[in-house]
Amino acid sequence: MRRVVLDGLMKRYGGVSAVDDASFELRPGGITYVLGPSGAGKTTLARLVAGLERPDDGEIYFDDRMVLAQPPHRRGVGMVFEDLGLWPGVTVAEHVGFPLRMGRRPRAERRRRVAETLTSLRIDSLANRRPEHLSPPQRLRTALARALVTGPELLILDSPLRMLDRREREEAREDLRQVHAESGVTTLAFTDDPDEAMAMADVLAVMDLGRIVQVGPAADLYGRPADVFVARLLGPTNLLQGQVDSLPGDPRGEVIVRTPLGRLIARGASGLSGPGAPVTISVRPECLTVAASVPTGWNRFPATVERIVFRGEIRQIHARGPADWPILVSVLQGNAPVFREGQSLTISLAPEHVVVLPGKFALGNVLPRGGAAGGDAG
Repeated sequence: MRRVVLDGLMKRYGGVSAVDDASFELRPGGITYVLGPSGAGKTTLARLVAGLERPDDGEIYFDDRMVLAQPPHRRGVGMVFEDLGLWPGVTVAEHVGFPLRMGRRPRAERRRRVAETLTSLRIDSLANRRPEHLSPPQRLRTALARALVTGPELLILDSPLRMLDRREREEAREDLRQVHAESGVTTLAFTDDPDEAMAMADVLAVMDLGRIVQVGPAADLYGRPADVFVARLLGPTNLLQGQVDSLPGDPRGEVIVRTPLGRLIARGASGLSGPGAPVTISVRPECLTVAASVPTGWNRFPATVERIVFRGEIRQIHARGPADWPILVSVLQGNAPVFREGQSLTISLAPEHVVVLPGKFALGNVLPRGGAAGGDAG
């Protein structure tokens, strides 16, 4: 299992920085995901780590060894590309055996390792098939087998699930979990799918415009995003502009913020300046409660139901709060009371779920996305 450290990586094309001072560490034997939208610089970063591109600045360490001078085939890296890189007319077994043949491994060893790898990926019955006769998940397993057959110490996945439909992605995630559990290989994966990243990652790094914006456990980034970009990227959220009313005066670290919904108490906020400082509030829809009773110390405000959207396991309540501010509430279907349009209700919120982000953001550019991942209200 290999420890990988990226330190200040830079890659420019003309006057554009595709990767801009990227620094983070891969835990040995863990799965690190880099999540970002198209154009964030994910593929460039993947190619830098694999040795397919050379950085303009910065360093890459595999354990304690700096590898910038090493060519790709000497880094001990297996890579699966977004398009999988399978050649038409070439059988599955020939694909998987290709890296061994390029490494001049003896024929007997090649046959043994190909057979073992095909069996571990459950595609041994497909050994003589060609890519054009495989399903998308089978093609992905073939690409994975080719990347793993040499026993790499680092596996790089450059968005290989992107072309799969929802059902196929779920199946592919299970394949990746099994491969990782069996091999224990340190894995660096790239994706634009927040659901995939949060479901799979031991460590999550969010990337935008070439920069690593935030790194940590997925649950930490979801619950305590560093800024509005991270908050929106990881799922629906309610955004409010506000001003600091008072800073913490007790051990719980509570701060009071003036917002269109009234004064809200937040807990655990940090990096704020004095009273009057502009801030942005982020509140996940599932953190809002519509129960009749409100626990002591919680925030509360009135709202009116505007419409209700059924989304399978959850019900989304689109409401209007004070100042006609749009509010999105998510309730588990089995726990959802009966609501109707035009109904008045009281919404409550625990202080620890009020995320205070320093600075004022142009919320006019942060419009609802119809409940899709990354959407928000406000």
